[in-house]
Amino acid sequence: MTEPSSHHVTIQKQIQTELEQLKSDLKLDFIAVALADENYRDIHWKMALGANTERYKKIMVRMGKGMAGKALKSKAPYIVTYFPEEVQDEMLEYPIFLIESIRSGMGVSVDSSRPEQKLSYGVLLVGQREERVFSPQEIERVEQSAAALAALYDHTAAFVSLAEPEEAEQVVDLTGPLLQQLRKLHKEGVQCELLDQRLTRLSSHRQQEIAKVLDLLVHDYFSGLSSAKITLEQDAIGYTLVVYEGKGACSHTHESFHALRELLKSLKSDLEVSVAQDRQSVRFAIPTRQLMDEIHWEV
Repeated sequence: MTEPSSHHVTIQKQIQTELEQLKSDLKLDFIAVALADENYRDIHWKMALGANTERYKKIMVRMGKGMAGKALKSKAPYIVTYFPEEVQDEMLEYPIFLIESIRSGMGVSVDSSRPEQKLSYGVLLVGQREERVFSPQEIERVEQSAAALAALYDHTAAFVSLAEPEEAEQVVDLTGPLLQQLRKLHKEGVQCELLDQRLTRLSSHRQQEIAKVLDLLVHDYFSGLSSAKITLEQDAIGYTLVVYEGKGACSHTHESFHALRELLKSLKSDLEVSVAQDRQSVRFAIPTRQLMDEIHWEV
């Protein structure tokens, strides 16, 4: 969803003011707004106060999953008081909590009062980096801000009614090969950040290919790295940038990556390897939207 240019500056300024007031009133560490896309399938974080970095802009969350997805689906405040213990195996589905070190948070859907606007615009998220139990009064205050944001969006002409939820929302198996691999690597001590959750909508075959690449990188090519980390995030042109990095030496030459490059060729990706004396980095970009289109051709 995009605000019309004639209203964009004014609306953004009013949203900013509303968020600043809420952050001040409740003494929050973090506050952010996410908007659903035109197909009501993905959710993008558009604005944040108190963010450590701007990496939140690279997150794409699947509908119905994580803080934003569940708040939108339930149309009721969704609260996580103890992260990550409270969500257990779903931890990777809360990328905003991971990259912003949020301990306690609440998501409230931003619901239009216009009868033709059948679906929510997005989600208002408030968070604390220390444990916090939100009181009924604080929950009500966040809901008031969400309603104020909805009223602002109601005044923009570009927001049109979306498809009915049963038509737009597709159930996605988030126990697929890619998430299984990431959870496995996480248990082995590799820090994993799945910011671009569009990957979970790829075919099982494509997810298996990506999972195989990650498995080879971690267990075959760079098995001795410490502080290892895998990041999957959306880049500036809409691809998914995958980065695996860590501390340690690597005895492999560029030529020895031939098998890995062949696997990436199937994913329409190129491998970029950065080998230093004590730190290694491997990255590749996946044309996710192009691979998602394959599913439609196969139907």
